[in-house]
Amino acid sequence: MSKELKKSFKCLLIALIFLFLILPLSSSPMLADNEIEITYLKIDVEIMEDHSLKESIDIILYPKNEIDFNLYLPNGYKNLEVIYNDEKLNPPTNQAIRLASNELNSIKITYTISDAVEVKKKDFVYMKELVYSNVKNLIFRIKLPPAYGINNEDISAIIPEPTYLQSDGKRIIVLWEMKSPSTPMMFKIKYNSLVSNNGFGTNILVPLAIVLILLIFVGMLIFYRSSKNRDVEVKIPPSLLSEDEMTICEIIKNEGGKIKQKRLSSITGFSKAKITKILTNLEKKELIEREPIGRTFVITLKKKIDH
Repeated sequence: MSKELKKSFKCLLIALIFLFLILPLSSSPMLADNEIEITYLKIDVEIMEDHSLKESIDIILYPKNEIDFNLYLPNGYKNLEVIYNDEKLNPPTNQAIRLASNELNSIKITYTISDAVEVKKKDFVYMKELVYSNVKNLIFRIKLPPAYGINNEDISAIIPEPTYLQSDGKRIIVLWEMKSPSTPMMFKIKYNSLVSNNGFGTNILVPLAIVLILLIFVGMLIFYRSSKNRDVEVKIPPSLLSEDEMTICEIIKNEGGKIKQKRLSSITGFSKAKITKILTNLEKKELIEREPIGRTFVITLKKKIDH
């Protein structure tokens, strides 16, 4: 009997060891399946001349299960504001939000950070790490302070290489558009002042001030004329729209209420035929209007939507 007991104990021990070895392997695919896919992530960073910044993050998700989503708030943030599905959270101090399952979840985060820029002699360096994982579509935009620029001869001034480098008349804007970026990823910009102290800056100060005043006046005039069409409040029950239709509406809303049709294809990765079909359905539901401009259309969310 003792031999049989020893044999049985040995078999049981082997079975337990095998069980402990196989469990971690079997659980890893489950973790991968439960990872949240971020359909759309837009990050806007506005750097100030005092080296502080204002950051705005727009996130669109469609989780299959009810789950907590980590906001990844940085150290030293101030003036935090979190809007979840068009409702302002108060107080917005939690690091995570409980997402609703099988419906579109929209999150908007804004905050400020002091001393966010590293000063290196005449150069200023801003770095940000992309920590959100499983992002399907990323738009990352950085606005430099007025009268600051980038040395085009320095290949290490912007990392990684941007999709666009443009200006709004007052600020240099660096823009990245990426599909399924690997994470973590580090973004870096090195910039410097465009105003020198050798007398040239003083000579152009008066005409520059006049130009700036004219730009501000024109900008205020344009803003006044278009403000009636800018503030679009879209509150649509998920039962009225499909997941793809809701995604398109949220993207147009986050782009200021207007977007070119070919840009929707670039952001979502949908085919042109699929985009056209979705927009046709939204137009039939009187949620958008399309205006032909050149070879494409400008899509606009209508002002009055009451459901």
